[in-house]
Amino acid sequence: MIGWHEKMCIDHGGLDADHREQHELIRRFVAAPPLDEERDPALSYLYALRIASKRHFAREEAVHRAVRYPEAREHADQHRRLLAMLDDIIQQIEQRDSPFQYGYLKGKADEVLQFWFLDHLARDDLKLKKYVLRPVRA
Repeated sequence: MIGWHEKMCIDHGGLDADHREQHELIRRFVAAPPLDEERDPALSYLYALRIASKRHFAREEAVHRAVRYPEAREHADQHRRLLAMLDDIIQQIEQRDSPFQYGYLKGKADEVLQFWFLDHLARDDLKLKKYVLRPVRA
């Protein structure tokens, strides 16, 4: 997992704190051993990521409204798709009678989660930075 960098910061406040939390939860999930007896601890990171992401998306969408972000609707749609994807990953990892071994499922989830976080942050969230840093007009 790519480490946290200053270039990833948006507001040096709540949004960045949320992103750091998401980053850390993904890092911990990826670092968890791909052993079946480690499934439950790994799932706890995914459950926490779901809660943190839902909270973060609500915060970010409130910022969108406050700064009149022109891409707010598309960004919110992407948040819904990301949560659905995370729910799908959780469901696959929870499924104990899957035809796929846990190690295989976890390996795929490792890749998807890292890509999801970095791609969404780089392509979408960082666009918000210039709106957050400018003064809001009435």
